[in-house]
Amino acid sequence: MGVNIQLEDSTGPGAEYADGGTETIVSEINITPLTDVFLVLLIIFMVTSTALVESEVASRAGMKVILPKANAAGPVSQRRSDPVLTVTKANEIYLGAKKVSPAELEAEIRKALQNVGSETLLIRGDKNVLLGAAVDIMSTAKRAGASHIAILTAPNAK
Repeated sequence: MGVNIQLEDSTGPGAEYADGGTETIVSEINITPLTDVFLVLLIIFMVTSTALVESEVASRAGMKVILPKANAAGPVSQRRSDPVLTVTKANEIYLGAKKVSPAELEAEIRKALQNVGSETLLIRGDKNVLLGAAVDIMSTAKRAGASHIAILTAPNAK
């Protein structure tokens, strides 16, 4: 922030004029740098908040899958803390964004449910996942303590 000082007389501070008056100092605060800083901070906050929202969505969604379409599927009452298990076309399993092996799936689901204090597990499976794999995963989730299991689907375009 800069200060601009203009003296009306060059005779020095405290000089008196012929009419008996003293010189005056006119000062102005230059707010251009302050405005620049505020605009830069605004842009930084906008970019950061957008990145945070996108990373939150990506961390909850896990990997990209093509969800099966369903006509009669209703909305799932989902809390932000409910863990999401994703099964890809290649039968890879992700709990949130973390890849999980089938051997440690039950322990990871149990830990995720206990961390959020929920009994609901949301399953996102690619439409090409075999029914047997889906049933195995749901059985494992039941053993891990998930009393409610919801299978996420894409809405059917009419």
